[in-house]
Amino acid sequence: MEFSVIIAVRDEEKTIEECIKSVFNQTYDHPYEVIVVEGYGNDNTYALLQQLKKQYNFELYRNKTKNAAAGRNTGIHHAKGEKLAFIDGDAAAAHNWLEQINNIFDQYPKAIGVGGPDHLPKNSGLKSTMIGLFMTSPLARGGKFNPSTQHSYMKEERYVDHIPTCNLCLKREVFDQVGLFDESFVKGQDLELNYRIRKQGFKLLYSPTIKVIHYRKEHISTFSRQIYKWAKAKVAIIKKHGIDGITSHIYLWPVYALLIALVLITILSLLNALHIFFLILLSSLILYIIFVLNEAVNLMNKYQTKILFFYALLLFPIVHGAYAYGILVALVKKNMW
Repeated sequence: MEFSVIIAVRDEEKTIEECIKSVFNQTYDHPYEVIVVEGYGNDNTYALLQQLKKQYNFELYRNKTKNAAAGRNTGIHHAKGEKLAFIDGDAAAAHNWLEQINNIFDQYPKAIGVGGPDHLPKNSGLKSTMIGLFMTSPLARGGKFNPSTQHSYMKEERYVDHIPTCNLCLKREVFDQVGLFDESFVKGQDLELNYRIRKQGFKLLYSPTIKVIHYRKEHISTFSRQIYKWAKAKVAIIKKHGIDGITSHIYLWPVYALLIALVLITILSLLNALHIFFLILLSSLILYIIFVLNEAVNLMNKYQTKILFFYALLLFPIVHGAYAYGILVALVKKNMW
């Protein structure tokens, strides 16, 4: 069997049916299997999966640890395919998803893994749409400094450092070389695995032809919580692999900003010129506001929606604040999760 599609889910009753239908509605004309692992969620996802199983031929397992990494590892243990395709329960694959994955592997035999963009669904709600459009901003996600392909929508094929598991396919052999997903990670398991893959000299390739749609968070509070956890995952990788474990120093900007501030305070205090620090701080705040206003206008003009301007003004400080707080909390706490 060429492909095993692995879906680790928890509390995805709103989107799991669309996900399941999409992976069975494929143009790929060879046998493949679908494995779903449910993480004892609090909604009706498992009951819905049991009903869907009567219509679609997929294997269904449960994951007592509730961790997405453990769910994916369960799927890997049961998989029979030579290539393991991962998609999230809140995503849906394009009809030619597996076919395109197969084509890209044929075109790039050196790639151990391939993946592509996670587009915003057309039927998303207002807040989800605004969050999705907002996250395409370089000021929100780090632009070219961020090695992740998520939200990037790159238009050309290229080797990359990180492809998230909402749209990722890996050859089975790579797990024999680098091990499985680290189940101690609540978030960022795919980023940590991608680091081990690249460290062993394997290559990951991004192609815009490998498409899924991926629902964003529906509330700003849950979105900010997601950013907070993503930040902690970056520190978890550093604690496990050292500073070389991160693929970009842009991830640590809150730490560097804090260190610069402390150095300035120390030097200016010795020079009895602490007032200069507050002038620098005020100037930095004004400059930040200017950048935010400018990027909010850019987003509004790019997507031709005025309401995005106001959402961006709200979301920029929330995202940056949640991320900075997550980094600092994870550095201080021994048990960060």
